[in-house]
Amino acid sequence: MQQPQDLPVGHAVFYAREQTVGIIYETYTFVDGPGARPGVSVILADGRDLSGFSAQEADQFLQPLGDSSLDYAFTNVGQLHTDFRSGLFGQAMHEAQVMLISQTLAGNITLSK
Repeated sequence: MQQPQDLPVGHAVFYAREQTVGIIYETYTFVDGPGARPGVSVILADGRDLSGFSAQEADQFLQPLGDSSLDYAFTNVGQLHTDFRSGLFGQAMHEAQVMLISQTLAGNITLSK
């Protein structure tokens, strides 16, 4: 099991349920209360918005890959989808794929067949 950690905006993750990569586009703390680890919102490589994961759900379902260097300020879902369609997440998704390949080759991630 991976070590719990806070995932910042711009961090690439592997979502095993869909066997794909995604990017954290927002963090939030209002769900679990003050002092809790932040939850995250994720957009996948195909543009689907997974919306929010509590910190515990992120620990369970998202495998951190690394920082994609994307600096993103979430404003609303409409703008998120416009930004995705315009290619704003393109380089970050490419970097996420490279990180996934690297970690798969290193044996850190196992892809389903």
